[in-house]
Amino acid sequence: IKANVAEADIVKIKTGKDAKITLDAYGRDIIFEAKVTAIDPAETIIEGVATYKTTLQFIQKDERIKSGMTANIDILSEKRENVIIAPQRSVIRKDSDQFVRILENENIKEAPVITGLRGSDGNIEIIKGIKEGDKVITFIEE
Repeated sequence: IKANVAEADIVKIKTGKDAKITLDAYGRDIIFEAKVTAIDPAETIIEGVATYKTTLQFIQKDERIKSGMTANIDILSEKRENVIIAPQRSVIRKDSDQFVRILENENIKEAPVITGLRGSDGNIEIIKGIKEGDKVITFIEE
């Protein structure tokens, strides 16, 4: 697979990283495994955005894969398990500080947090500041 990866995402990708591929022809339920085999060091500008040609190789030969099929690619850059996560929109930044609002005994409290990895699913890892079971507020109507 040849893909153009945006500059903002290319810094997270290295050769040898695993990828999960779905092909539009087969839907989201059939997942093919691949690895990043090459990243072009020179950028290609597409619609004003710097992108980098990235090559991925399927792990196993599969006769269902045909040249020219549209692929959806998820490259696994980092992975952590058993962590506390919160929606990225719940993290509020003021200057260099970050906090989330939590509901504690019917009162809203600001809890300073330290964040980690950001997921492509809209969540962010909370390294320090809240615990499992805390009720994080994502929206306050003002």
